[in-house]
Amino acid sequence: MTQARLHPSKVVAGSRRASRTVLARPALCVLLVAAALLLAAAGLLLRSAPVQAARPEALAATSQPVVLADDEGLRLVGRVAALAGRPAPELDDLSRGDAAKLADLPRANVFFRGAVCRWQWRFRTPVLLTFTLPKAIFARTSLPLYRYQDGGWEQLRRRAVVGDVNTMATATIARPGRYAVCLTRAWRVVREDGYRLVVYARPYAATTILSPVTLARGATSDPAVIHAVMDVTGQTEDNAKATLVSYDSATEPVDVLRLTSGAVIVRNWSGTSTVGRWFAPSDGGALPSPETARALFALPAGNLAIDATLHLVKPGTALITGVCADMTAQPGYGPWATGGGDQLFGPKVSTYPPPAYDPARTTIVSELRWEESEPEAIDW
Repeated sequence: MTQARLHPSKVVAGSRRASRTVLARPALCVLLVAAALLLAAAGLLLRSAPVQAARPEALAATSQPVVLADDEGLRLVGRVAALAGRPAPELDDLSRGDAAKLADLPRANVFFRGAVCRWQWRFRTPVLLTFTLPKAIFARTSLPLYRYQDGGWEQLRRRAVVGDVNTMATATIARPGRYAVCLTRAWRVVREDGYRLVVYARPYAATTILSPVTLARGATSDPAVIHAVMDVTGQTEDNAKATLVSYDSATEPVDVLRLTSGAVIVRNWSGTSTVGRWFAPSDGGALPSPETARALFALPAGNLAIDATLHLVKPGTALITGVCADMTAQPGYGPWATGGGDQLFGPKVSTYPPPAYDPARTTIVSELRWEESEPEAIDW
């Protein structure tokens, strides 16, 4: 049998290929180790990236609310995350007429403020919708909020709440749509002497002083009355007499008393005189117009009585009550200051300086303003 013989060159070539193969294995291992190290380093970098993004200042920046949409008199505020990376919504005014075309509005409403929030998705987190109001309403008042759905205007369980800026009310919403603040029974509309006052105020009782502690009662010249005024005001005798000049004790005796229960009273003022000590009682009905208030309570020349603040004075507060005197001949007054209305002086209701109401003596229930323009005439 003939034995096959290998060519020498093939043997050598075969040996060289085997040698190269053996030598390549350590190099491949080195490459694999290097690649593994690179991948590990990349993994460390990837894992470390979120740690850098989670710095407190960065997290604070992303969690801060921003303005998502803004229209004249309307604003939508929320976190950027509420949009889930989608385009910002659109916000537009909704007029009373357009809202009425959609469905009947609540009856007897004297003010309507509507907003259309256009967006295709539901907000990932709730956002705040803010309405500008035509009149100042006392802070933290909750107002009825409506949403158009299922072919009608439905009052929602949540409400719009007036903030510290008391011409703005804010509501929390979770989805786009048509929203409105419709004010009905809680609004009081007062028309007198050409003015129209639209007020949102809780029902309140007339001024009633129940079982007070009477410190003195009598004429303005009565020494007992003068000394009682000195005691509650801390004034000298001359200053106490100057205070009593504002009272007409010939019509009705002056009472110096201390409250044992709360009482609602009104302060009429204008301009920068936001704080004062002279008040008037309320009958719980229509407020007197500025012209009437200036005459009845003999207000000085600088007080136009355009503003009215409703106070709840607390028990323990001292008041001097009586009929307002005719002040037309007194310096700083004029022919309008004829007096004749009931008035109250609260010497410790406010403090000076600086002028401020004492929270231990009074709580402001609402602040109102007389204007000649209708709410719809407000330029938003």
